[in-house]
Amino acid sequence: MAHHESVFVNWQERFQMPASWRRWLFILLGAGIAFILIGLFTQMGAHHPQAEAAEAHHHAAPWLSRLSANLLISAMYLLGISILALFFLAVGYAANAGWYVMIQRIPQTMTTFLPIGMVLLAVVTLGLSGVLYEWTHSDIVAKDEILRHKSGYLNLPFFIVRLVIILGGWFLFWRGFRRNWEALDATGNIRHFHNLRRLAAGFLVFLALSWSVASWDWLMSTSPHWFSTMFAVYNFANLWITSICFITLIVATLKLQGYLSGVNESHIHDLGKFVFAFSIFWTYIFYGQFMLIWYANIPEETFWFYERIRAHVNPQYVPIFYITLVLNFLFPLLGLMSASIKRSLGWLIFVTTILTFTHWLDTFMVVMPSVGGESGGFGLMELGFYLVSVSGFLMWVGTNLEKAPYLLPQRHPYLEESVQHSYEPM
Repeated sequence: MAHHESVFVNWQERFQMPASWRRWLFILLGAGIAFILIGLFTQMGAHHPQAEAAEAHHHAAPWLSRLSANLLISAMYLLGISILALFFLAVGYAANAGWYVMIQRIPQTMTTFLPIGMVLLAVVTLGLSGVLYEWTHSDIVAKDEILRHKSGYLNLPFFIVRLVIILGGWFLFWRGFRRNWEALDATGNIRHFHNLRRLAAGFLVFLALSWSVASWDWLMSTSPHWFSTMFAVYNFANLWITSICFITLIVATLKLQGYLSGVNESHIHDLGKFVFAFSIFWTYIFYGQFMLIWYANIPEETFWFYERIRAHVNPQYVPIFYITLVLNFLFPLLGLMSASIKRSLGWLIFVTTILTFTHWLDTFMVVMPSVGGESGGFGLMELGFYLVSVSGFLMWVGTNLEKAPYLLPQRHPYLEESVQHSYEPM
């Protein structure tokens, strides 16, 4: 049952990152860099007889393949959570929603990482294309009938054209959103709100198309013989729930520290429901893709899963596959089933912290077996890349939140609706 009460909101609230937070983020960043260097030197000094025998075919040393895979995983992870934070806001505008207005500064700030994520992704995919994508090698394509058949689409010039269109489109939409956010906050002119709704409608259509192509190009083509009609949705589900986890993690942490005075338990509950619901959605897509391929038992499709779940092929990936499945599904299912626990700030922080890692592992399981193969695996280098990615991203978000005029929106037409957003859980 909805109810209304007098709510004190500090509209002039500004964020100042505590020194302890900054210190811990620097520690995690430093530890991550150290782990990467240790892992890299260890890999360069290790011997991989089978992998080295295949080096001439793949045109890359084992250590370089593993490093390249990690760079692609982290670039896609960071770009994905940034662009899908914009998707979170666009859905709200398109649906004419009001509940999320009090928390909108968080995903807005997350989107400021988008240009950096675009540069990282472009540099990695183009600079390391010869390591990541075997279809870029004409000698390999000439000997492979499947790659020759796909060469009309999988060729470097057309790949670059698609990349420029996708990243350029995302950037232009983001700039349009940002200009109207700032203008609406400054003037309150309803015209800017209507502009945001129109932008949201166009962006959602463009993202639906561009995300599919991006998923095929940047991730699925690391294993160019394989194909899945569900892969783009699977990749979306993975990074979408990751973006929601970051939003929830940041909102809950700030609220626990006394910030976001306009955010109440119902906002927190809604974020908890999003984490719960889209964890189930991820599981549905994961199972749908796996079950259809496994049941059909077509060798051209099943080999991709054999590389990940058969111990006699690549034993190092088997435990990660099942750990990822259990933690991404059963952990949030059981941990967030209760209505009351979805309102617990501390528990939400714990759950979303775990899920940001396990969904990083999900992207890891897409890329590493295809690029790293037998020389790949999870070790210090991979842990280091995760720590650098997350600590660097949170440092960026925190620094840009400090630069924001205020933590809460100032003149959004649905401010009052969001402030009064309240209901009792069943």
